[in-house]
Amino acid sequence: MAKVIMIRNTFGGCKYLQKALKYIRDERAIAGGAFGVDTYDPEVAFYQMMCTKRFFNKTGGNPLIHIIVSYSKEVQSYETATRYGWFIANYYADRFQSVFCTHGFDNENWYHSHIIINSVSYINGAMFDSSFKEMKKLRDYVAKITGEKCQFFFDNKNKAQ
Repeated sequence: MAKVIMIRNTFGGCKYLQKALKYIRDERAIAGGAFGVDTYDPEVAFYQMMCTKRFFNKTGGNPLIHIIVSYSKEVQSYETATRYGWFIANYYADRFQSVFCTHGFDNENWYHSHIIINSVSYINGAMFDSSFKEMKKLRDYVAKITGEKCQFFFDNKNKAQ
């Protein structure tokens, strides 16, 4: 069973966005990609996301949406995990800039994908809707992509990271 976790953290402002983009592209990153921003350089991706925020005058509040999809043990290759990550990140590509990376398995998780999504739409400046209703749609989409049941969790941070 796949797990979909959404981390919501409004602390740290745009510095948190910058740190998150660097984190998912660090030495644990096996493969990844991006939609609407630079695929390889987290600093350029950060600059491009900030340009969108500034254009719509929305540089405060929640700077990003961080989604982690932990795949089940049945996902035995990084190619499969990366393909799933691409499809999941693509779910928002028509409205939001995003960067995704696949990380290998560690003590707690098998292959998993991190997806960082700009909280401001490049189309109309609308903020990302992270309501339970919308996240249920994402969970159902992930289940369709992976062919497995999915669990969904919110991880609301209440302090700076």
